[in-house]
Amino acid sequence: MLEVGSLLDGKYKILNEIGRGGMSVVYLALNERANKTWAVKEVRKDGGNDAEVVSQGLAAETEMLKKLDHPNLPSIVDVIDRDQSIIIVMDYVEGNSLQHLLETEGPQPPDKVIEWARQLCDVLGYLHSRRPPIIYRDMKPANIMLRPDGKVILIDFGTAREYKDARKEDTAWLGTRGYAAPEQFGGHGQTDGRTDIYNLGATMYHLVTGCSPADTGFILEPIGSLIPQMRGSGLEKVIGKCCAPLPSDRYQNTAELMYALDHVHEQDNEAIRARNRKWKIFTAFAAAALAALFAGFVFRSMYKNALGNIYDRHISDAQTKNTLTEQIRGCRQAIELDPGRADAWEAVIQSARDRGREMLTSGEVDEIRDCIRNGAASSNLEQLKRKDRAAYAQFNYDLGFLLFFSSSNGRSGAYEYLSEAVRYKSRMEPFDAKMAEIMLQLAEADKNRNKYTAGWNGGKGYRDYWDTLDGLLNGRKATLEDLQQACGDGVPLAVCNEVASALYRQLSDFKAQGVTREEMESALGLARTFVENTFCEKNENGRLTIRPDLNENMKNRAESALKIIGDAEDSVRRAFGGRSRNNGSLSQQHGVFSAGIQDLLCHCCNRLYDGTGPVFHL
Repeated sequence: MLEVGSLLDGKYKILNEIGRGGMSVVYLALNERANKTWAVKEVRKDGGNDAEVVSQGLAAETEMLKKLDHPNLPSIVDVIDRDQSIIIVMDYVEGNSLQHLLETEGPQPPDKVIEWARQLCDVLGYLHSRRPPIIYRDMKPANIMLRPDGKVILIDFGTAREYKDARKEDTAWLGTRGYAAPEQFGGHGQTDGRTDIYNLGATMYHLVTGCSPADTGFILEPIGSLIPQMRGSGLEKVIGKCCAPLPSDRYQNTAELMYALDHVHEQDNEAIRARNRKWKIFTAFAAAALAALFAGFVFRSMYKNALGNIYDRHISDAQTKNTLTEQIRGCRQAIELDPGRADAWEAVIQSARDRGREMLTSGEVDEIRDCIRNGAASSNLEQLKRKDRAAYAQFNYDLGFLLFFSSSNGRSGAYEYLSEAVRYKSRMEPFDAKMAEIMLQLAEADKNRNKYTAGWNGGKGYRDYWDTLDGLLNGRKATLEDLQQACGDGVPLAVCNEVASALYRQLSDFKAQGVTREEMESALGLARTFVENTFCEKNENGRLTIRPDLNENMKNRAESALKIIGDAEDSVRRAFGGRSRNNGSLSQQHGVFSAGIQDLLCHCCNRLYDGTGPVFHL
């Protein structure tokens, strides 16, 4: 056991014990250097008969949590393997479990339970959308922490498992009796996402009634028999469907359950009776109308309108969310209703653009890609392609554009989407089509960079890489002036910067594979001439200066480009012999500027989101 006051791994000071189980103890620890508290879970390796099961569960818990990123899940920051125990350092969740709340306060108000269930439904949807899906299998009040701000955190992944398509049933029976679905005890097939829906329903039952389902096994008394005022309520019906013995009788996925929770009061008996009264009035008028109208046309229109209203509401609700992740998930609900309609796809792109200049995180990029993949034989995006080729091409271009400039994955991540955009460029606006072609060339060069080694392609890898870059500059598809006319000043400036940066970084590789001094100097000369002619002017002393009419962003970009061009010129002279430049060029006059393609690409984003024009018109 760890001693209170001891220092773990040289950085975690053990403050006090906050929990204890059969094989583990949980401590509160402080990282004094970071001034942050953590939860430290110590699991002994000599745990008796259940040691192997618990050890396997611990391994599953740590490995799964390392890969997950969701606001309702804790994060693991450190794992320390000792002789007698394994120690896990994870987020400290302030607050108490819902089990503690039940023990101290008793049954909880239905509206609170519904809000907690919505949060848990969201995190289960996230787990089930992983590839392969993760099935939690142990939802119960004791495994749910309630923070002071009202957010719930799902803990203890010791019984979680990844879904395997080929398996007929689970190899181990794990879960908590009463909360566990029948299939968790074998003989009823493999556990899947519907198992977690059963667990959540049993948890809601306990929270609302205060009666633990562990005392009744698989038979849950109707909530109305325990709480008469809830007889016939929508919540009673939702919980009853969640806890159906057969998986096929439950909600089939978390999207269905979330929709039911969002509209739970519409399922109250009184609300249904009110709708039935209105429906009778409506049908009386409809009967008269049907005498003159085609019945099929009327009802089909009503269905399409209702579906369209739900679709629009999902998009509208998504726009009110605080985080990009929540906005994308809201749009995804609309996409799954009608993947062939373009509005939700456009809303995903607009939500990402509204982030301003921030880079997209890998988690946010995964959320966007989850909108595209739905696990079926044909992806959601393929259905958009079949119905609306122009919208399909535009979405691929817009997503490629975002990843190209605004993602940590950079240009290589944009390649597949830009390729599709160029494939259907005839469906796009001419400006967007030209931009897609230029960015695809840069993305393709970046994608293949790891192959440009001395031994690749018969020893000509860097020669081919140079030809790709030099082709951008020397206009094998368009001259710098052509690009300037079609796309504005920013695109050719980016091309100049890209060639100079690559040459500065990898000059020795290019030289070793036969790129001559004349080729290098010619390319750099073209780049310098374009930048100086476009962005500079001579002052009264005859020296080149950046044009004062440019905005600050474009000034910085031009200065940065001249700096990297100058550095590349110096490198060429040193590599082939000759004196370094000292000619009073603009890059010498201005001293040290920020350089590097990453800085440049960040500048390129500045107008992406401001709505005033193309991204490169900076």
